[in-house]
Amino acid sequence: MIALGLALVLIAAGTTAFAVVASTTSSAASPLTAFGVTVSASPLAIFVSGALAVVLLGLGFALISRGTRRTARTHKELKRLRKDKAIATTRTAAERADHDADSGPDNTAGDGTGKHAVNDTTDGAGNTAHGSGKGQEAPLDRHPDAG
Repeated sequence: MIALGLALVLIAAGTTAFAVVASTTSSAASPLTAFGVTVSASPLAIFVSGALAVVLLGLGFALISRGTRRTARTHKELKRLRKDKAIATTRTAAERADHDADSGPDNTAGDGTGKHAVNDTTDGAGNTAHGSGKGQEAPLDRHPDAG
């Protein structure tokens, strides 16, 4: 690829040198007519205007190419960010659901196992009974002097 590029550069340089030398030996102006306008130009002026047109054309294609690549890169990044956001939202919702399941009203342990811890219940008289979670035990009798 480098050799081919170098060969094309050398051919372009040789053609440019030939056009400049040939136009200096012949200074006869040629009339050019287009769209009802007539311009008298020397061969060197015609060559320079052609070279300028090629440079501007190449610059235009380069700008179009860069803009297209930039737009494609922006769309790709936006698509990736939307996918990451969707994954993060799903992950957050799943973590929230797991957290809600772990710290539900019937789980006082909060250890994430989902197993019931010791349940404390209070009867209507304010007496507290301690259970193991497998069933209710009868309230403990209090001594009348134990205020």
